[in-house]
Amino acid sequence: MAWSETLLPASFRGVPFDVISARDDTERAIVQHEYPYRDGAEIEDMGRRPRKVTLRAVFWGDDYEEAMADLIDALDTPGKGELIHPVFGSLTMACPSYQVEHHEDSPDYAEMELVFMEASPDIPFFARPATALAQAAGLAGEVESCLSLAGLASLAGYVSFAASLPGRVSAYVRGEVLGAIRSVTSVARTLASLPQVVAADVLAIPQALVSEARAVAGEVVAMAALPGAFGRFASLAAISDKLPRLSQTAAGKHTAYPLDAAVYAGGVVSGPLTGAAAPRPSVTLPATGTASAAASPELGTYQGQARAMAAAVCNLERATAMATAAGQVLAAEAAAPSLTPAEVETVVGSVRQRLQDCIDEHRLVLPTHLAFRVIEQVRGAALAVQELGATVIHLHPPLITHTAPSQCNLRLLAHWLYGDHTRAAELARLNPGLRNPNFVAQGQVLHGFAN
Repeated sequence: MAWSETLLPASFRGVPFDVISARDDTERAIVQHEYPYRDGAEIEDMGRRPRKVTLRAVFWGDDYEEAMADLIDALDTPGKGELIHPVFGSLTMACPSYQVEHHEDSPDYAEMELVFMEASPDIPFFARPATALAQAAGLAGEVESCLSLAGLASLAGYVSFAASLPGRVSAYVRGEVLGAIRSVTSVARTLASLPQVVAADVLAIPQALVSEARAVAGEVVAMAALPGAFGRFASLAAISDKLPRLSQTAAGKHTAYPLDAAVYAGGVVSGPLTGAAAPRPSVTLPATGTASAAASPELGTYQGQARAMAAAVCNLERATAMATAAGQVLAAEAAAPSLTPAEVETVVGSVRQRLQDCIDEHRLVLPTHLAFRVIEQVRGAALAVQELGATVIHLHPPLITHTAPSQCNLRLLAHWLYGDHTRAAELARLNPGLRNPNFVAQGQVLHGFAN
């Protein structure tokens, strides 16, 4: 892409000005080591000297003196400031000198030659703000990275538990412990409607427990992501339904995480009661709900410890699968929106609730020094999910309600509201309860963006 299509408005310390030319000078600090009776010299590169940027600014019109005076005040302020370079973006610079030129042939016109020098070491050059799409992709990658590290830390805790058993329990008790763990993995397959498989000795091979939990979650995600079968929200709902929270006790109930907007979405999602602009939507967390209500694990016996540990490991893998799928969906939303703000908030709230439950479970079953490693990474993933949801929601103006002025269809309503009939698809997406987009009754209230 040519610089003519990406030029930025120049400014210094927030004072804008017009630029007709720019020159950027860079020089390296070179030390020459010369020796008698030898041709040439040894060159030692000591690094780059401060960049120097020379801009030629122009001011014209009846009020050019006021604009020029504002810039001079900014230039005379001691210290460094932010220069927005027309081509290279934000730079931390100081202005050691400037010149003002007036010419008799150009009334109400002045030119200034501004000399800036780099004022901080190792500042980024040619750095532009990341696009919303790049930010969303980066946050989705951060979610996967954090949860991958959390899974390794969780596995380390389970390995420590499995390694301590042979010296403390008899063969009979070991068999009971192995049975308790296998009951967790068996239930996981049953809930996911998957066939049972021959279970490995997850005490002798601790990694087999993680592999089994990851395989179950992976098959569920693969089935829900069949191309063209469902929409994005429906696919995530299918994954969530098949991957409930496994109980840490033998008699406990498995807790589902339904993607229900009434539980996770804020009040702004349903839209205000009037046509006034609502505050910008934000991602909110639900109050204490049923997802967190679970029976306390039986940590007084080896079997109870093993079941609780296995459930915690499996639930983290299930949360990882759900969070990864949600991150991919939300990152795709930045490029091609298909979810309503309510659905975005629901996805984010559900994933964060899963991650909070994983934190609580690992606090119960792991020693503090091992649980800390898991918790810190899960917290980082939860924050990234929330920021990802907020990034997607903030791509659009505030959500308000509109009242149809007369009987119409969505194309006509979009023309009335925005002057663009092609935004009818957007109105249909924001109003999933609308039965027929060709018949909108007079006075019917619909959700839509403010502009």
